[in-house]
Parts: sequence; C-alpha cells; structure tokens
Amino acid sequence: MRRYFSLFAFVIALFALSRPNTSAAQRDARISVPVSLKDAILIALEDNRALQIERINPRIVRGTLDASYGFYDPVILTDLRRETDVETGGFDPLNFSADAIYEAKSTLSNPLITGFLPSGMSYSLGGSYAHSEGTRNSLDFDSYRIFAGITARQPLLRDMWIDGGRYVIKVNKRNVKFSELGVRFIAMDVINRVEQAYSELAYAYESHRIGQQLVDARRSLFEGTRRKVEEGLAALPDQQVAQAQLATAETSLGAAIAVIELAENELRTQLGDSFTNQLTTRWTPADPLLLVQEEFDLRRSWDRGFEERPDLAQFRVEVEKAKIGVTYRHNQLFPTLDIMGSYGRRGSSSDQDVPPFTPKASLSDSLDQIKAGSAPRDMIGVVFSMPLTLKAERGNYKVARHVREQAELLLKQKEELVLREISDAFHSARTSYDRALSARRAVEASRAALTAEERRLAGGTSEIFFVLQLQGDLASVQLTEARARADYNKALAQWQFVEGTSLERRALKLSIE
Repeated sequence: MRRYFSLFAFVIALFALSRPNTSAAQRDARISVPVSLKDAILIALEDNRALQIERINPRIVRGTLDASYGFYDPVILTDLRRETDVETGGFDPLNFSADAIYEAKSTLSNPLITGFLPSGMSYSLGGSYAHSEGTRNSLDFDSYRIFAGITARQPLLRDMWIDGGRYVIKVNKRNVKFSELGVRFIAMDVINRVEQAYSELAYAYESHRIGQQLVDARRSLFEGTRRKVEEGLAALPDQQVAQAQLATAETSLGAAIAVIELAENELRTQLGDSFTNQLTTRWTPADPLLLVQEEFDLRRSWDRGFEERPDLAQFRVEVEKAKIGVTYRHNQLFPTLDIMGSYGRRGSSSDQDVPPFTPKASLSDSLDQIKAGSAPRDMIGVVFSMPLTLKAERGNYKVARHVREQAELLLKQKEELVLREISDAFHSARTSYDRALSARRAVEASRAALTAEERRLAGGTSEIFFVLQLQGDLASVQLTEARARADYNKALAQWQFVEGTSLERRALKLSIE
C-alpha cells in the first residue's frame, strides 16, 4: 500500500514541477513600488474617490448658506413711464370736480429700495417724481412734484427674535458643520480601510515568504534524501515522499500569489489608484506587521469616542437644528404686533399761463423744498394681527417638538451604539494581541522541535516523515502567528476608527476643501 502511495505522490510531484509559473513571470515583469503605511494613508487622503466626493458637500452647503444671506440683500424697485391723459369734460353727478377739460403729458418714476435687517425690521427708502405739462381749461401748465421718504416696521412679538430668514440661516450654518463632520468621518473610514487593506497585503506577502521558506526547506530535504538514495544510505520511498511534499508546498506557494493580487487590488481601490497601473507596477508593503502593545483602558476609550466621533457629533447637530425649529415655531404662536413709522419730504413747483406764453415750472425749487423740509410728512403707528384659532401655528409647533424629541432619542441611540462599537473593538484588539503572543511562543517551540528532529535525522535516529511533518507544523504556526499579527493591526485600526482618533493618533491634519 505504501508503495502505491509513493508512486502516486511521485507522479503528482512531476506534474506540479513541470507546470510553467506564468503568473510569477508576469509579476516579475512589473516594477515593484514599496509604500509605507503612512504614505499609503496620505495618498488615500488625496486620491480616494469616496473622500473626493464627500469633500464637495461642504462647498455645496456653504454656497447654500451664502445664498440664504440674500434674505438681507436690499431690493431695488423702480419704474419710469410716459403717460398721456385727455379729458373732454362733461357733467359727472358722482364727481362734481370732474368737469375740467384738459390734456396732459406726464413723466413718472417711483424708485424704491426695500429690505430686512437682522433684527427683523423691514425698511423701504423711496420716493416719487412727476413732471406734467399740457393744457387745462384753455390754460397751459407745467408742474413738478417730488417726494422722498423712509418707512420702517419693527416686529415686537412674532418675528422678533427669529423669523423665516434667520431660521434658514441658522439651520444652514449647522448644515455646514454637519457636512464638515461628514468629511472627517469619511476620512477616518478611508484611513481604517487603508490600514485593513495594507495589513492584508502585508499578510499576503508574509504568507508567501513563509511558503517560500517551506519550499526551500523541503527542496533542501529532497536533495539531501536524493543524494542519500544514490549513495545507498536511504530508500527510494523516502525520496518520493520528500518530492511529493515539495510539490505540495510549491502548489500552495502558487495559491499565495493569487492572494497577493487580490489584496493589492483592494489597496489600489482605497488609494484611488487606476487599475490600469497594475499592468506595469505593483504595490508592495514597506512596513512589516508589528506587534506593538497599546494601553487598554475601556473607560478612557469611551470618553475619547464621545468626544471625537464625528458621526456622533452629527447627531448633536441634528438636535441643535431641531431646537432651532422649535424656537421658530414657538415664536410663530405669538400675534403680530409691529411698530412702524415713516418720514418724508415733498417738493413741488407749478406754473400756468395763457397761450401763446409758455409756462415754466422749476425742478430746482422742488428740490430746494425737499432739502429745507418745508413740506414734511411723518407717521407712527402700531399693526396688530392674529389668526382666531392659530390652528396651523399650533400644529407646526407640535410637529417641531416631536422632531426635537426624535432627534434627542436618535442621539441617545447613537451614543449607546458608540459604546457598543468601542467595546467590541476594544476586546477584539486586546484578544488579538494575546493571540499573537501565544502564536509567537508556538512558533519558537515548533522551530526548536524541528531543529531537534533534523539533528536526529542527520544522526540516523529519526525518519524523514517526522521532519516533513514538523516542517509543515512550523509553517502552519508561522502562518497562524502572521495572521494574528495582521488581525491585531486591523483590530487596532478598527478600534481607533470607532474611537474617532484615527487622525489624531497619526498626527494628521485634514483639509476639508
């Protein structure tokens, strides 16, 4: 039975050794570009597509905020028209003064500047200009009439401390903060993803290195056994078993190359690197998978998370916006009580004469009257209005309060979720560190056992089967130890991400723009 097994293993080994390793040849034709973890993070912060897209949001929201300040932009309203009016006279029982016969041509203009102030006050600066000429009751006439004045209206209850314009501006300010926090969160997520991908790529290369070491060790054992067979110091089945195990190790080594390719593709995605570049270059990790112990303090980690998590801060912004909505809707429950006033000055000049004499009114006299204030006009008053039921206002106020209550509950829910996420990441990192230490001790013990067994084989007191088994055991525990180190580094990245300290721990300053 052992003879047939040995022959079968020998055939498999010959088949595996005869296959050309085209993928390895293609990889060797590319330029290797070593990149450190820090450089990879800096590249991703510039070129990652998700982060580039997210960085546009603050620009959009700032533009919306700038536009909302247009509520206070003064508005100019003016008209200029030329009118002709002809009245043929006649008796009007409803208007005894409308019996004049006249023909008039008039140039009229009513310029006005109106707007709002941050106190809620509305204002208008305006005037009127009228120049008329024509005939009336067989007399020619010419006249100017000018007015200039200001009107202001200040709310005392509704729209006093907040109105529609101020409400929109306050909300848009919070939206800017919300969008900036969003950029920070995506940047942290990108850093975390880069570290995850970098650790996987480093593990893939570490796995390939361990596999190559196993191939080298088994090739050395196979060559030594082959020489012993030629010298008559070993049996042919020992050579066949060694060759079969060598072929198995080489097959596994080929699979490790595919793992490297997939891990590299994931890192390219996070870095925003074009996939067409993989035809000429390959990314290789310059930093090893280290096992650096962190200070494990769950209470302190929770405090950092509550202070630093940008997505948690976004929920706080939503609560602020909801409170602004409640304030605005509460203000709308009050009646309108506005104080208003105006002041203006008038000036006029007119002249009439019998034909063929031409009357001539003076525009400068009209302007002088306005300057002197010889014909002033002023007003002060109060405006009061209130819907009888306030049904719409009360309904909107109730809705705003419910929205605020919901936002506060969502914040509480998010805080609880943050505690859970930090706790999970904390325990994962700590157990990963302990697992990596145990795996490192297992590697040392396995290496010592293999060394001792190789010495016994050289002394003729052992069999090749035991050495091959210990070689495989050593490679297995080395892979386990490398996997543990990779998992620990990934767990640290995840822990720092859920804490919200991914940027601070690396002393990185994020540019929002």
